[in-house]
Amino acid sequence: MTKGLQILNFVASSSDPVTVRGLARGTGLSKSTAHRLASELCHWGALDIEPEGYRLGLRLFELGGIALRHNRLEHIARPHMEDLFETTRRLTQLGVLQGTDVIYLARVGRQGHQRVASPVAGRVPATCAALGKALLAYSPLVLAAALGEGLPRLTKYSITDPNVLRNQLSEIRRSGIATEREETRMGLCCVASPIVIDSRAQAALSLTGPVEMFDPDAAGHAVRRAALRLSRALTQSQAAQRYGPGP
Repeated sequence: MTKGLQILNFVASSSDPVTVRGLARGTGLSKSTAHRLASELCHWGALDIEPEGYRLGLRLFELGGIALRHNRLEHIARPHMEDLFETTRRLTQLGVLQGTDVIYLARVGRQGHQRVASPVAGRVPATCAALGKALLAYSPLVLAAALGEGLPRLTKYSITDPNVLRNQLSEIRRSGIATEREETRMGLCCVASPIVIDSRAQAALSLTGPVEMFDPDAAGHAVRRAALRLSRALTQSQAAQRYGPGP
């Protein structure tokens, strides 16, 4: 991995395509190692090969675009998450789909006695989490992939019956609220709501708390209102980027 990053950094620093000889000289690697790693990076899309040598590949630009969108999403979502936490005093999280998993981008809440407002970067199977189910309800292709892989069981309450999952997703599309009770971790309950723009769920917000002290109805209404406000904020942000600020 480190040697591959050396190659990418060296190519990125060059305004012209870089030959294998240039890679070896610039990174201190042997020509055979530089050629092997560059070939692997080309296969992955991180480098492109031209007659003159190697350039950065479009896959890196794609990943950079995803990172920028996630950073912008977290930046816009943060005040809405803060407000939601202050209203409910429940751990508030923001997530997106990555493959058939949900990845947690940010959280606001408490870890023990310490208040936290930080990225998470953890991931769990989307079919087990309220955040994941809120997103799967608007992502038929990802749902098909998840069903094809088989539904994982993280606890004895995890859904493993595709028909039960489909029924839940249908209800989520109707109500805008996804519920999870001890499906990811025993003792925890979670509700989530999708952030939908142009009929596509770009992310989801969730509230989590201990089962014995959690009111899913009240939490569901609160997270739904926050998700709708965040959806409007993101829509306005995207419109401003596309067309420029209004008068």
